[in-house]
Amino acid sequence: MQVFDIIKKRRSVRFYTDEAIEGDKLKKLVEAAIWAPSAGNIHAWNIVIIQRKGDIELVKAISPGMLGNSTALMILCADKRKAYAKGGEVGRDVLSKMDIAIAAQNLCLEATELGLGSCIIRSFNQEAVRGLLDLPENIIPELVVTLGYPRSIPHPPPRRTVEDAVIRWIKEENEQ
Repeated sequence: MQVFDIIKKRRSVRFYTDEAIEGDKLKKLVEAAIWAPSAGNIHAWNIVIIQRKGDIELVKAISPGMLGNSTALMILCADKRKAYAKGGEVGRDVLSKMDIAIAAQNLCLEATELGLGSCIIRSFNQEAVRGLLDLPENIIPELVVTLGYPRSIPHPPPRRTVEDAVIRWIKEENEQ
């Protein structure tokens, strides 16, 4: 597939089959995340992968935005200490979150390419997830990505037009 085709095909999938995701595919998703751009090339984030059903259910219990029955989770976490050391307050409070969002999008696009469904979740209790995963104080879960083989693919929601999205286009007078 071409990149734009994958972008248009990706959906937030919430309901999956019971088929487990192969380890090599999960590793490829992590590689896709690693190749995301990062402010200052800091890459102040890490991923926790969960495939054990009972642990997925524990995360789901403290994540009101997590619906369905994923067979794997990738929890993208900011390393606040590393982000602050290399980027100051802006690195810790803003750029690390932006980097995680870009990495999550890469991960989800690769999931689409591999025939997997994904959904990015932010509606969860960060402290509860951090405690559940026994993460150090400086590692903060920012996004949960649910993964699995889709039971079905949702129809695309309506999208804005280019004209609606662009509020100002500044160009040379001789350009069209």
